[in-house]
Amino acid sequence: METDRELLTRGIKELGIDPPDTAVDRFHSYLQELKKWNRAYNLTALTSSGDIVIKHFLDSLLYLKAIPEGQWNICDVGSGAGFPGLPLAIIRTDVSITLVEPSRKKTAFLRHMKRQLSLAHISVAEARVEDLKDKVFDIAVTRALFSIGDFVKKAGHVVRGGGFFVLSKGPKLEEEREALPASVKCEIIPVFLPLAGLQRNIVKVTTNAGP
Repeated sequence: METDRELLTRGIKELGIDPPDTAVDRFHSYLQELKKWNRAYNLTALTSSGDIVIKHFLDSLLYLKAIPEGQWNICDVGSGAGFPGLPLAIIRTDVSITLVEPSRKKTAFLRHMKRQLSLAHISVAEARVEDLKDKVFDIAVTRALFSIGDFVKKAGHVVRGGGFFVLSKGPKLEEEREALPASVKCEIIPVFLPLAGLQRNIVKVTTNAGP
Protein backbone atom coordinates (compact mmCIF):
# COMPACT_ATOMS: atom_id res chain seq x y z
CA MET A 1 0.00 0.00 0.00
CA GLU A 2 1.29 3.46 -0.93
CA THR A 3 2.07 5.95 1.81
CA ASP A 4 0.39 9.35 1.74
CA ARG A 5 3.70 10.87 0.60
CA GLU A 6 3.90 8.43 -2.32
CA LEU A 7 0.25 9.13 -3.26
CA LEU A 8 0.88 12.86 -3.16
CA THR A 9 4.05 12.61 -5.21
CA ARG A 10 2.35 10.45 -7.86
CA GLY A 11 -0.77 12.63 -8.01
CA ILE A 12 1.18 15.88 -8.28
CA LYS A 13 3.29 14.35 -11.04
CA GLU A 14 0.13 13.26 -12.89
CA LEU A 15 -1.01 16.88 -12.83
CA GLY A 16 2.23 17.94 -14.47
CA ILE A 17 3.20 20.12 -11.51
CA ASP A 18 6.81 20.71 -10.53
CA PRO A 19 6.32 21.27 -6.78
CA PRO A 20 8.56 23.26 -4.43
CA ASP A 21 10.95 21.07 -2.42
CA THR A 22 8.91 21.63 0.74
CA ALA A 23 5.53 20.72 -0.77
CA VAL A 24 5.22 17.02 0.07
CA ASP A 25 6.41 17.60 3.65
CA ARG A 26 3.88 20.40 4.05
CA PHE A 27 1.07 18.28 2.65
CA HIS A 28 2.04 15.45 5.02
CA SER A 29 1.90 17.84 8.01
CA TYR A 30 -1.42 19.26 6.77
CA LEU A 31 -2.85 15.74 6.53
CA GLN A 32 -1.75 14.77 10.04
CA GLU A 33 -3.11 17.98 11.60
CA LEU A 34 -6.39 17.77 9.68
CA LYS A 35 -6.99 14.21 10.90
CA LYS A 36 -6.12 15.19 14.49
CA TRP A 37 -8.34 18.29 14.55
CA ASN A 38 -11.11 16.46 12.70
CA ARG A 39 -11.67 14.12 15.63
CA ALA A 40 -12.68 17.08 17.78
CA TYR A 41 -14.07 19.60 15.31
CA ASN A 42 -15.53 17.58 12.42
CA LEU A 43 -13.80 19.63 9.73
CA THR A 44 -14.30 17.11 6.92
CA ALA A 45 -16.42 14.02 6.28
CA LEU A 46 -13.39 12.29 4.76
CA THR A 47 -11.31 10.38 7.29
CA SER A 48 -8.88 8.11 5.39
CA SER A 49 -5.50 9.47 4.31
CA GLY A 50 -6.03 8.32 0.72
CA ASP A 51 -9.41 10.04 0.42
CA ILE A 52 -8.08 13.29 1.86
CA VAL A 53 -5.03 13.26 -0.42
CA ILE A 54 -7.07 12.57 -3.57
CA LYS A 55 -10.43 14.23 -2.93
CA HIS A 56 -9.19 17.29 -1.03
CA PHE A 57 -5.52 17.98 -1.82
CA LEU A 58 -5.30 16.86 -5.46
CA ASP A 59 -8.85 18.00 -6.23
CA SER A 60 -7.89 21.48 -4.99
CA LEU A 61 -4.78 21.52 -7.19
CA LEU A 62 -6.97 21.10 -10.29
CA TYR A 63 -7.76 24.82 -9.88
CA LEU A 64 -4.21 25.58 -11.02
CA LYS A 65 -5.33 24.69 -14.55
CA ALA A 66 -7.17 28.04 -14.57
CA ILE A 67 -4.59 30.14 -12.69
CA PRO A 68 -1.64 31.21 -14.85
CA GLU A 69 1.81 32.08 -13.53
CA GLY A 70 1.95 35.45 -11.84
CA GLN A 71 1.87 37.15 -8.46
CA TRP A 72 -1.89 37.01 -8.07
CA ASN A 73 -3.89 38.10 -5.05
CA ILE A 74 -6.46 35.32 -4.50
CA CYS A 75 -9.54 35.06 -2.26
CA ASP A 76 -10.71 31.56 -1.23
CA VAL A 77 -14.41 31.95 -0.44
CA GLY A 78 -15.88 29.58 2.17
CA SER A 79 -12.49 27.95 2.69
CA GLY A 80 -13.67 25.48 5.34
CA ALA A 81 -10.68 23.33 6.29
CA GLY A 82 -8.59 25.17 3.69
CA PHE A 83 -9.80 23.94 0.30
CA PRO A 84 -8.75 24.88 -2.29
CA GLY A 85 -6.68 27.73 -0.83
CA LEU A 86 -4.16 25.91 1.36
CA PRO A 87 -3.12 23.31 -1.24
CA LEU A 88 -2.79 26.13 -3.79
CA ALA A 89 -0.60 28.07 -1.34
CA ILE A 90 1.63 25.05 -0.73
CA ILE A 91 2.34 24.74 -4.46
CA ARG A 92 2.18 28.41 -5.49
CA THR A 93 4.42 30.28 -3.07
CA ASP A 94 4.40 33.25 -5.49
CA VAL A 95 0.76 34.22 -4.85
CA SER A 96 -1.04 35.84 -1.91
CA ILE A 97 -4.12 33.96 -0.70
CA THR A 98 -6.77 35.09 1.77
CA LEU A 99 -8.84 32.25 3.26
CA VAL A 100 -12.34 33.58 3.97
CA GLU A 101 -14.38 31.45 6.37
CA PRO A 102 -17.12 32.49 8.84
CA SER A 103 -16.78 29.51 11.23
CA ARG A 104 -14.64 30.26 14.28
CA LYS A 105 -13.47 26.66 14.77
CA LYS A 106 -12.46 26.42 11.11
CA THR A 107 -10.60 29.73 11.12
CA ALA A 108 -8.79 28.59 14.29
CA PHE A 109 -7.63 25.54 12.33
CA LEU A 110 -6.63 27.67 9.33
CA ARG A 111 -4.55 30.01 11.49
CA HIS A 112 -2.93 26.99 13.14
CA MET A 113 -2.01 25.60 9.70
CA LYS A 114 -0.60 28.94 8.57
CA ARG A 115 1.79 28.82 11.54
CA GLN A 116 2.46 25.09 11.32
CA LEU A 117 3.33 25.20 7.62
CA SER A 118 5.12 28.59 7.74
CA LEU A 119 2.96 30.00 4.96
CA ALA A 120 3.59 33.74 5.27
CA HIS A 121 1.80 34.42 1.97
CA ILE A 122 -1.64 33.44 3.30
CA SER A 123 -4.00 35.30 5.61
CA VAL A 124 -7.23 34.23 7.30
CA ALA A 125 -10.42 36.30 7.47
CA GLU A 126 -13.15 35.15 9.87
CA ALA A 127 -16.04 36.55 7.86
CA ARG A 128 -18.63 35.92 5.21
CA VAL A 129 -17.45 37.14 1.85
CA GLU A 130 -20.53 39.41 1.68
CA ASP A 131 -19.18 41.28 4.72
CA LEU A 132 -15.68 41.88 3.34
CA LYS A 133 -15.19 45.58 2.75
CA ASP A 134 -12.30 47.50 1.20
CA LYS A 135 -10.59 44.33 -0.06
CA VAL A 136 -10.16 43.64 -3.77
CA PHE A 137 -8.60 40.53 -5.31
CA ASP A 138 -7.46 39.43 -8.75
CA ILE A 139 -9.11 36.01 -8.44
CA ALA A 140 -11.83 34.45 -6.28
CA VAL A 141 -11.92 30.66 -5.94
CA THR A 142 -14.31 28.37 -4.08
CA ARG A 143 -15.12 24.73 -3.45
CA ALA A 144 -18.28 25.67 -1.55
CA LEU A 145 -21.55 24.57 -3.09
CA PHE A 146 -22.43 27.82 -4.84
CA SER A 147 -23.96 27.90 -8.28
CA ILE A 148 -21.91 29.90 -10.77
CA GLY A 149 -24.43 32.74 -10.63
CA ASP A 150 -24.58 32.80 -6.83
CA PHE A 151 -20.77 32.79 -6.55
CA VAL A 152 -20.43 35.76 -8.89
CA LYS A 153 -23.18 37.58 -6.99
CA LYS A 154 -21.71 36.88 -3.53
CA ALA A 155 -18.06 37.56 -4.40
CA GLY A 156 -18.38 40.04 -7.25
CA HIS A 157 -17.61 43.04 -5.04
CA VAL A 158 -14.21 41.62 -4.01
CA VAL A 159 -12.96 40.86 -7.54
CA ARG A 160 -11.35 43.76 -9.38
CA GLY A 161 -12.41 44.74 -12.87
CA GLY A 162 -10.57 42.39 -15.22
CA GLY A 163 -10.29 39.72 -12.53
CA PHE A 164 -11.97 36.33 -12.62
CA PHE A 165 -13.59 33.55 -10.62
CA VAL A 166 -12.69 29.83 -10.53
CA LEU A 167 -14.85 26.97 -9.32
CA SER A 168 -15.36 23.27 -9.99
CA LYS A 169 -18.60 21.93 -11.44
CA GLY A 170 -20.19 18.57 -12.07
CA PRO A 171 -23.26 17.41 -14.00
CA LYS A 172 -25.33 20.60 -13.47
CA LEU A 173 -22.81 22.76 -15.30
CA GLU A 174 -24.82 23.31 -18.48
CA GLU A 175 -28.00 24.02 -16.54
CA GLU A 176 -26.17 26.68 -14.52
CA ARG A 177 -24.55 28.21 -17.61
CA GLU A 178 -27.92 28.61 -19.31
CA ALA A 179 -29.20 30.60 -16.32
CA LEU A 180 -26.35 33.15 -16.46
CA PRO A 181 -26.79 36.65 -17.85
CA ALA A 182 -24.98 37.53 -21.07
CA SER A 183 -22.43 39.61 -19.11
CA VAL A 184 -21.05 36.45 -17.44
CA LYS A 185 -18.72 34.31 -19.58
CA CYS A 186 -17.46 30.81 -18.72
CA GLU A 187 -14.37 29.01 -19.96
CA ILE A 188 -14.67 25.27 -19.24
CA ILE A 189 -11.50 23.28 -18.58
CA PRO A 190 -12.25 19.52 -18.45
CA VAL A 191 -9.75 17.70 -16.23
CA PHE A 192 -9.36 14.29 -14.62
CA LEU A 193 -8.76 13.90 -10.92
CA PRO A 194 -5.46 12.02 -10.52
CA LEU A 195 -5.54 8.54 -8.99
CA ALA A 196 -9.35 8.47 -9.22
CA GLY A 197 -10.11 8.87 -12.94
CA LEU A 198 -13.08 11.14 -12.16
CA GLN A 199 -13.81 13.99 -14.53
CA ARG A 200 -14.09 17.51 -13.19
CA ASN A 201 -14.97 20.74 -14.95
CA ILE A 202 -12.89 23.68 -13.78
CA VAL A 203 -14.80 26.81 -14.69
CA LYS A 204 -13.07 30.17 -15.20
CA VAL A 205 -15.67 32.92 -15.03
CA THR A 206 -15.30 36.51 -16.22
CA THR A 207 -17.86 39.27 -16.10
CA ASN A 208 -18.18 42.56 -17.92
CA ALA A 209 -19.25 44.27 -14.72
CA GLY A 210 -16.51 45.65 -12.44
CA PRO A 211 -16.72 45.51 -8.63
